[in-house]
Amino acid sequence: MARTFEYRMLIVDDDAVFCEIADQLFSSLGYTVRCADDGFEALAMMKEALPDVIICDLNMPRMTGFELLSIVRRRFPHVPVVAMSGEYLGTELPTGVLADAYLQKGGEHSPEVLVQKIRELIEKSPLRANIIKTPRAPVWIPLNGKSYFVLTCPECLRSFSLPVPRNADGEASEHERKAQCESCGQGITYVLDSGVMQQVKRAAE
Repeated sequence: MARTFEYRMLIVDDDAVFCEIADQLFSSLGYTVRCADDGFEALAMMKEALPDVIICDLNMPRMTGFELLSIVRRRFPHVPVVAMSGEYLGTELPTGVLADAYLQKGGEHSPEVLVQKIRELIEKSPLRANIIKTPRAPVWIPLNGKSYFVLTCPECLRSFSLPVPRNADGEASEHERKAQCESCGQGITYVLDSGVMQQVKRAAE
């Protein structure tokens, strides 16, 4: 039977302009939209009513998107999530770990792409519990030329930063590295894509 009521969307972002634009866009498409300034407000709203989908910024005051999404993935694993940021470029989609999709703010992703991604995630959301977690940790690279990157542990879902290895540029894209989670001590593997690193450096110049 086709669903006849509106989908509930929660947008978590401290950028008031982005929230207003996204609210107008998705409200015009029939979604019931609520906006939160940070992770704490988002969790309070989720206690009142669970959303059908979440759009979440990664860099926010008080509680980062990394922290919020780690809680969401533990407590509400069936709720699909799109992570967004203007400062990080994901080297691979963190499927089943941090978010179901990642879109870069200000990148090549048009509003139509975001709308289509939301529709796809909602259609597939009943299968969320069956998605197998990737054994590799998601890698987030800041686009401001800084010499560090962020890993999210697939085990405890906590994030921590590491310095960029000096020889990362000359290695193959699929070279696996190992690290130890600073929160739970779990050994994790990740890939620091040399092509992405070079792209970020060119953007920072």
